[in-house]
Amino acid sequence: MDLSRSHPETPREAALRLVAEQQYTEAVLWLERALARSEAPDERQAIANTLSDVATAARDSGDLVQAQRALELATSCQDWADLHCRLGAVLAERGRRAEARQAFDRALALNPRYRAAAVERALLDARDGRIAEAMQTLRAMAADQLAGEPGAFERGLERLGEADFEDAAPLLHRGLEPTDAWIEEQLHAYQALVYDGDMVGALQHVRAAALERPGYPDLHLLLGAHELQMGATDDALESLSRALELNPDYHAARVEFARALESVGDTPQALVQLEMVLAGQPGHAEARQLHERLTARRRGGRTATASSAHRS
Repeated sequence: MDLSRSHPETPREAALRLVAEQQYTEAVLWLERALARSEAPDERQAIANTLSDVATAARDSGDLVQAQRALELATSCQDWADLHCRLGAVLAERGRRAEARQAFDRALALNPRYRAAAVERALLDARDGRIAEAMQTLRAMAADQLAGEPGAFERGLERLGEADFEDAAPLLHRGLEPTDAWIEEQLHAYQALVYDGDMVGALQHVRAAALERPGYPDLHLLLGAHELQMGATDDALESLSRALELNPDYHAARVEFARALESVGDTPQALVQLEMVLAGQPGHAEARQLHERLTARRRGGRTATASSAHRS
């Protein structure tokens, strides 16, 4: 199939058509090329969402290689906890435990309350022989409020204590599922509204979700990014500040915060925020690109001012 030819479909439509034909490699390649061409944050977010859907389909069909590739591309442009957690799960399934651990650690760094990632991380510890350490982590979690299937989490702990990892994993997740499933449900509903072009409805949806679950930084980031896209900069600054209050190490939120600061003319503070990201993650591509653009703009402005003063 010639993927380079002109195509009337959107990247999402083309990718999902290829997925329906079980052409996962071609779907991922199509989206990778679309991602390389995209610059606008909303375009990149839409592509990341589609990559997430492709990864789900590929994993369900047993194509773990393309599921991994899709999630790696998605996390390269959207630093979201759920994407890192899903990438970690695929890596673990492929036996790449060290990389899986890094992915779960990143998910937990972005959202320390992300219990599904904490369970996966503990299961990795258990499989590596650190069962006591894993049990301690999970027992602390069991002391918290669990919204899943009654008794499932405790039965999962018992299986884990017997080193029965295969039976333990689904029980532990069933004990947690409603909370994490609720977040995923909200994200999918939001994405559907965006794809349909209902930006006002999408804003109302994510705002209601953030009010219902105020402790989740991912929701505040999504809300702030959407508010910024719609020109509500004051609201965006407030939402993004809340995401950073909940997790100061949330680089994606800090980059978006820098964009919001730039939009209100506070370029010096935007650069400070980007430098904080780059100090912690020097390879952060979006932070680097935005920092270079703002720095070049400031240099250009100073040069123009100096030239004007010289002529006068």
